Amino acid sequence: MAEERRVMLITGAAGGIGRATVQVFAQTGWRVIGVDRASYGESFPPDGFFIQADISQNDQVHSIYEQARRFTDRLDAVINNAALQIAKPLLETTIEEWDLVMASNLRSVFLGAKLGHPLLRSAGGAIVNVSSVHAV
Repeated sequence: MAEERRVMLITGAAGGIGRATVQVFAQTGWRVIGVDRASYGESFPPDGFFIQADISQNDQVHSIYEQARRFTDRLDAVINNAALQIAKPLLETTIEEWDLVMASNLRSVFLGAKLGHPLLRSAGGAIVNVSSVHAV
């Protein structure tokens, strides 16, 4: 019996580190579910699944995991890579900007862990939270 291929979900899949991560995992045999607000383009792995969504929106995070459950019955990894940075002085930052950063960078991670738990548990999967020098 052939071993079932591992599956990962990554947010922020369309750019930079996310795009490179998609390619590395796909090249090493993983099936990839990519999520990003931006379009990925035509080069997404053909056996993967790309979801264009805004993780700062609760309903869209719910939709991401509903779609993931239709695509697979397991997640071996969730990589929280998407982040929003608003680089301006505190006194110039609006409450709306603050809320958007918190929704994108924190609440989406919480919701992803909560909603992805059944799929992660079935595979003994892991969550990886990516950060940057801007977080410190």
